[in-house]
Amino acid sequence: MRVYIEFCVKWNYDPEFERVSNIIKSIKTDVEISSNRNPPRSGAFEVSIDDKLIFSKFQLGRFPAEDEIKGWL
Repeated sequence: MRVYIEFCVKWNYDPEFERVSNIIKSIKTDVEISSNRNPPRSGAFEVSIDDKLIFSKFQLGRFPAEDEIKGWL
């Protein structure tokens, strides 16, 4: 399983990236998590699993809840 997280550095979304990554790793130890291959968009927090977008802060206006993250896996 490959997880890609684009997160805004300008708005200091680093802690959310760490939180979401840690929740995922606690459930799936063999997961590959990467982030910000390209310069991130301002306000971005988007999660893709195996190249499929599963969460977008742009669309929902919030960060993912722990139960929601667990439901992705």
